[in-house]
Amino acid sequence: MKNSIVPIREIIKVVFARLESEKLFSKEDVESQWKILVGALAAKHTRPASLRKKVLTVFVDSSGWMQEMTLQKRKILKELKRLFGKDKISRIHFRIGET
Repeated sequence: MKNSIVPIREIIKVVFARLESEKLFSKEDVESQWKILVGALAAKHTRPASLRKKVLTVFVDSSGWMQEMTLQKRKILKELKRLFGKDKISRIHFRIGET
């Protein structure tokens, strides 16, 4: 069997594509985009609290904001997936807590 020679540029493309797809991000990355994502008013009443096993937990300061954010959950999740990758966040969980 003959060994085929692969141009280095092709190898580099593959390596960079893999690194990009595996890029890690943190709760701080989400926090930096949160105000833009949900708007200034909602950002005053909410705070991304943790990101574990693809579940983003967001604290809200009242049951009213819990309901509002729950209604917007699908839209927010779609935008988070667009920003950070489809396989990085699978769910959002809202809880009443300190914002």
